[in-house]
Amino acid sequence: MRDLLKHALEAELPGDETAERIMGAALTQAEDFGLRRFTVDDVARRVGLSRVTIYRYFPKKDQLLNALVLREMKRFLTKVDAVVEAQATPEEKLIEGLSFSLGYLRGHRLLNRLLRTEPELILPQLTVQAGGLFAAARTRIAAHFHAEIAAGRLSLPAEDVDGMAELLIRIVVSLVLTQETVLPVDDDVERRRVAELYLAPIVRSLRPA
Repeated sequence: MRDLLKHALEAELPGDETAERIMGAALTQAEDFGLRRFTVDDVARRVGLSRVTIYRYFPKKDQLLNALVLREMKRFLTKVDAVVEAQATPEEKLIEGLSFSLGYLRGHRLLNRLLRTEPELILPQLTVQAGGLFAAARTRIAAHFHAEIAAGRLSLPAEDVDGMAELLIRIVVSLVLTQETVLPVDDDVERRRVAELYLAPIVRSLRPA
């Protein structure tokens, strides 16, 4: 689990049109019916291919599900990295990165489906068994902080970088798992306002004198 995020980005998933169609159908099937009732037969009917063709790409159902999870994770990581890297200042990186992450994850159909109908399959991985996932995410976010420090745009002791990264992870995970909140995080403009009001001042306080 510790290398899950790294593995997601480096994973070589089948990349031709048929494999994409299969994973697209698998995603829709899982969104509509969850994972307990997920079968390759249903995916085959949805995509209009034979089971033999699907097994040629994914010899077992678990391999198809693993590929699906990795693809969704890779999509999220690639997009959030692009959002963060496009910003000019540490404050903007934080505001836009946090806003994008919350919007994307709170609106993710499969994640919400599992949280709503099959929480036992996903909640342990995001709570009591989340140590490895948090460590991987922490390393990834800390890398952004280290880049800002190296560029002279932040002044943060090295021993505090992981703590700051984990704080952001825990904020996002909490707001994803507990959808009901007084914070207006389901509106793009309001999400940015919340990040600007509560979190951007922390980054500004870390600006070099």
